[in-house]
Amino acid sequence: MKIMVNGCSVSRGPGSWPYVIKQRIGCELVNLSQAGAGNTYICDATIDELSKRKYDLVMIMWADHRRYDLKVKNINDFTDTIYTSKFQKTCNDWPEKIVYPQNDQDLVDDNWVFGCGYLNTKDPSIVGLFDSYYQHTNLESQYFSSYMKIIALQSFLKTTNQPYIFCSVRKFTNMQKITNLYNLLDFDRIYNDVTAHDLAGELDDWEPDRLHPGPRAHTKYADHLVEFSQRKGLFNEHH
Repeated sequence: MKIMVNGCSVSRGPGSWPYVIKQRIGCELVNLSQAGAGNTYICDATIDELSKRKYDLVMIMWADHRRYDLKVKNINDFTDTIYTSKFQKTCNDWPEKIVYPQNDQDLVDDNWVFGCGYLNTKDPSIVGLFDSYYQHTNLESQYFSSYMKIIALQSFLKTTNQPYIFCSVRKFTNMQKITNLYNLLDFDRIYNDVTAHDLAGELDDWEPDRLHPGPRAHTKYADHLVEFSQRKGLFNEHH
């Protein structure tokens, strides 16, 4: 079975939930998740990848709805920031990871810049790129844009008969004034019962930065996703 995962930092790195699932069911895993990525990257990069290669299952962990990403014409204009796919993809390999015959990070487009750097640090290397967007939007308009990306990918996956599961860093919420978009989400394919951060809080299991769930939380979260996917008939556990 070949699974493609996309998301942000909570979906990448050794011991994170995609690699626990890989171990649980013995699948082939392509993980396009990038630290700092937002839902524009997640949606667009997923559709782009699916236009080139076939997968048995797509698993998406949606990011913080405030994030915004841009694909630029020359990523070399942004070598002074870590908030690019070109930089972040270099952080997604480690000694135990199998990178042959093909490293999944070779499938990641270099030319994305992530607005997370503007939100979190006001990184001067990307302020000029994102300043106007964040000055002229608010939480409601940012949620609107993010939900549109989720609905767009949901529609694409359904139209192409691509099996998928959605989950999220934060639970999906019905924000006042965008109830109409929330109601378009197909919760039959969305795991929304608990988040990895919820489990990290329950277990008091965090990475040293206290921002990202630790390995026990990731393992428990992966078990939730395996059980949910099995109930939907999307895969069977490998023994």
